[in-house]
Amino acid sequence: MAGVSPRVLKECISVIKFLTDMTTIVAVTNRDMYRAVVISQRVENDFVTGLQVAKLHELKARMRREVVKFAYLKKSGEVRIAYGTMMPALVGDHINGRGLCGDVRKVCTYFDVERGQFRCFQMQALIKIF
Repeated sequence: MAGVSPRVLKECISVIKFLTDMTTIVAVTNRDMYRAVVISQRVENDFVTGLQVAKLHELKARMRREVVKFAYLKKSGEVRIAYGTMMPALVGDHINGRGLCGDVRKVCTYFDVERGQFRCFQMQALIKIF
């Protein structure tokens, strides 16, 4: 491809590989768009923003149904492996109605089943869903 830098070509190839490997279609909601704005302001990279929004969407959907193992980068730089959920049957007793929605605080909130408490991480910090 004449006139295309190797960096751009490499990014295009990685996008194609990602789209080829993708098994689910992400429906864009108002919350997804809000999350995209927050993430894009923090990372300033459209490709990364798209990936993070898709991963957050998948994580939130799975946590509503089951306990999910995932990894994220803490503010301290440490990688945290967590088992989290938002299943009403498991978190219902821990909701007191005084907290704010994670999206308002620009974080992803989950119930940590190992520690028995709500935790949160910055939206752009999600590394992997196992």
